[in-house]
Amino acid sequence: MLLNDVAVVIFGASLTYILGTSRLGAYVKILSVQGVLLFFSAISHAETLGFFHSVFIAFETLIVKATIIPLFIFFIIKDLGINREVEAYIDNFISVIVAILIVIGSFTVAAIMKNVGQDSNIDVLTMGVSISAVIIGLFIMISRKKLITHVMGYLVLENGIFLLSLALATDVPIIVEMGVLLDVFIGLFLMGIFINRIQSTFDSADISELTRLTD
Repeated sequence: MLLNDVAVVIFGASLTYILGTSRLGAYVKILSVQGVLLFFSAISHAETLGFFHSVFIAFETLIVKATIIPLFIFFIIKDLGINREVEAYIDNFISVIVAILIVIGSFTVAAIMKNVGQDSNIDVLTMGVSISAVIIGLFIMISRKKLITHVMGYLVLENGIFLLSLALATDVPIIVEMGVLLDVFIGLFLMGIFINRIQSTFDSADISELTRLTD
C-alpha cells in the first residue's frame, strides 16, 4: 500500500534525524510527527481493522501520540527549566552512523524472517523500520544523559512496537492496545515525578548527577 510505504519510509528517516540533532525541541517534534505517520500507516489497514478499531487507533496516534504526549514533555522541559541541548555520551555523528548500521541490520533480519518463516505476508519495509525503531529507542536511552531524553527514547521504542504490531498482525485486539497505552501514560507520569525529584535534589536532570549518591 502506497500510503503505508510512504509513512513508514518517512518514519525511518526520522529515526536517523533524531540521533543527529542536538535540540530537545527537535526530539519532541519528531515524536509528534511519528504519531501522525503511525496514524497514516495504521489507517492504510482500515479494511482489516474495522470501524471502531480504526477510531481508537486514530485517537491513540493523533490525539495521544502526536498531541498530548509531546505537549506534556514540552511542559516538563519548561516547568523544570531543563537545558534544551541534548547531552550525549556518544557524538551525534557517531550516533547517526550507529543508526544507519542498526537500520541495515534490522532490514537484514526482516528479510531473513520473510524468507525462512512460515508467514510470507510479512512486510519487510514495515518490519525493518519497526525493529530499527525499537533498537534506536534503546540506544537513545543508554547514550543520552538527560532523563527527559530517556523518556523520549522509551516513546520511540513504543512507537516501534506499535509499528511492529502492524507488520505482524493488523488485527491486534483493542484491549491490548488500551493496555499498552495505559502503560505509556503511567510511565510518563512516573518519569515526570522522578525527573522532578532529581531536579529538586541535585538542581539538574542529568543522570550523571546520580553518581553523587552515597549510603
